[in-house]
Amino acid sequence: MENPWRLTVGLPFFQCNRAVDRLNIRAILVFSLLWSRPEMRHAFGVFALSLAIGAYLFTLPVAASGADEPPRAEGWRPLFNGKDFSGWKFRNPAAKKVWVVCDDVKLDPANPARLLPVGSGGGPNAVMLCGDDGRGSDIMTEADFNDYELHVEFTVPKGSNSGVYNRGLYEIQVFDSFGVPKLSFHDCGALYERAFPKENLSKPPGEWQTFDITLKGKRISLVWNGQSVYKDMDIRYGETDKAAFDRLNQENESKLPELRVTLEKKGDRYIGYFGEGGTRASLPGIDRPGPILFQGDHGPVAYRNVRIRPL
Repeated sequence: MENPWRLTVGLPFFQCNRAVDRLNIRAILVFSLLWSRPEMRHAFGVFALSLAIGAYLFTLPVAASGADEPPRAEGWRPLFNGKDFSGWKFRNPAAKKVWVVCDDVKLDPANPARLLPVGSGGGPNAVMLCGDDGRGSDIMTEADFNDYELHVEFTVPKGSNSGVYNRGLYEIQVFDSFGVPKLSFHDCGALYERAFPKENLSKPPGEWQTFDITLKGKRISLVWNGQSVYKDMDIRYGETDKAAFDRLNQENESKLPELRVTLEKKGDRYIGYFGEGGTRASLPGIDRPGPILFQGDHGPVAYRNVRIRPL
């Protein structure tokens, strides 16, 4: 027996399909007519190219504006909230209050050796400013860290001086070394009195610069303004100048055995072992987990985008 559904329902579907075929034929004829005209082929080509470019751009990540950004890998966290100094403490609470939070800084037109605050902070790129004459207190994190990657952006005015102390012990010098033809153990980027960069990567006073520091065990690496300075350098060994050589040897008598240096003069160089303690003016004691410390008693300086990733 013939299927009644096929007779009653199939017929409209068959008629509909024939109608669609007629529409398709007409569309093909219209498209062929348009394609025969050069200006229409050009318009179709531009349209197709625009769609392709749009689709590609849609897949790209959105670039952040403003300050330099460290890698956005998992595990990075800010050390400064941009609003206040929560999570930080002063090494000398009785010192003059020179640290403030602001949006940005600028060189003082009346005194290029000072930085002036701009705004009151609160944003993602807010600044920690050691202002006025910069003769206040060092500031350090309340938390201690052992092995980590650290991203810091900084700027100094003319002639100023600060430093980033890793574990509160090992200072990477922050200094206005712009234009210095040959760096030394007290210039910007130096592992203070133990090593110094072979190339001066300093930017002019008032411009923002970057340190990317990796400290793992006894080895430190530094990338300054995007260029490698030290790679897995042992923080216990290095070279210094005569003044530091004489001072450190004199200080040996009053130090614990673990903190004593073993340095020797070879030609015009002073090299050797610096013990298990920190660089000059660090926190006391032997190497151990410690804070991130910014020097705040040697002159004006500003820091921002301070981020860490424990290893």
